[in-house]
Amino acid sequence: MLDALFAFWTSRRVPTKPAHGHARFAGGGHAAAIGLLFLMGHALGAQAMEIRVAGDQLILSGPVIGDELDKVRTILAENPAINTAILRNSPGGHAPTGYRVGELFRSKGIRTAVSGYCYSSCSRMFLGGSTRVFTDDFPPEYTHVGFHGHYDHEGHLVSEDVQRLGLKNWIIKYSDGKANVQLVDRWINIPFSIGMMHFYHPGLFHRDGVSTFMCQGSEPMARSVNGCEPIDKDALDLGIVTSLEIAKSNDQAEVRTKLSDRPKASGFAAIDAIEKVPLGSDAGRQEYRRFLAAGLPRAIALSTNGQFWAWNAGSFDAANLALARCAQWSGQTCKLYAVDNDVVWNGN
Repeated sequence: MLDALFAFWTSRRVPTKPAHGHARFAGGGHAAAIGLLFLMGHALGAQAMEIRVAGDQLILSGPVIGDELDKVRTILAENPAINTAILRNSPGGHAPTGYRVGELFRSKGIRTAVSGYCYSSCSRMFLGGSTRVFTDDFPPEYTHVGFHGHYDHEGHLVSEDVQRLGLKNWIIKYSDGKANVQLVDRWINIPFSIGMMHFYHPGLFHRDGVSTFMCQGSEPMARSVNGCEPIDKDALDLGIVTSLEIAKSNDQAEVRTKLSDRPKASGFAAIDAIEKVPLGSDAGRQEYRRFLAAGLPRAIALSTNGQFWAWNAGSFDAANLALARCAQWSGQTCKLYAVDNDVVWNGN
């Protein structure tokens, strides 16, 4: 079973349910229906967690599809100098694999470090680390671990799997007994997979002194933790991390190069001012609401006539991906409307 649907496309010409994970693209156009089906079939079949060695580090990024345990076990056996697993920008995926890889890391004394976001099944890989830390590869607001329960393909909680797989006791054990039982019970029973318990580095990111947030998935901007419940215990208090030390990924320079071209805020409108978005339909405005609920990094592009759109969340190439898909579907030159929490549209 998947923890959550890790890739989900929607189109204004294809009726769908709301996205329950990191929606990748959304838009409209005459070829959207055919393109949507092709993209879903191709991407879900081909997309896999990237696993590579960088010196004494094992870097894992992308969705968990279920074949990672044997791969990781083999790599660790062949590279005994590896002492750290970097978990980067993973929306989760195959539930049992998260447990087993986390247990493998603990048995091998591997340190884990989060680089960007690490959700759901990935968070169990992270919690398995013998020691657990944050990196500063990405800005602090992008760097966090997200925990929740087990979900079906439509993003609804499957309580039976939560009980069957012993998630609560597993979290308490692998947090070295520090996780608060009542809090864990709450976060493993969040009803929708878009909801999560988010842990940020308390010294680098906080709002009103709080760095932990419980999102139920019903908040207008759940993935950005705006409007989510603040929790007064931080990642160190609850054993999610073992230290506030900052780790550095061996490929950090490469990662930061990819972040250097981010466009600046234009001042055209506030990010949540839906009435200001130059979209010509209610369907477009509904997609913009879904965009607002998606996690960082994210970007949305619009066609010049406001009839087409595309957005991406969960990729640090979100802006280019959104622009390319919008142009493909519309046959027009598209422009970015918003990136992360900033409107970059200038109205021209």
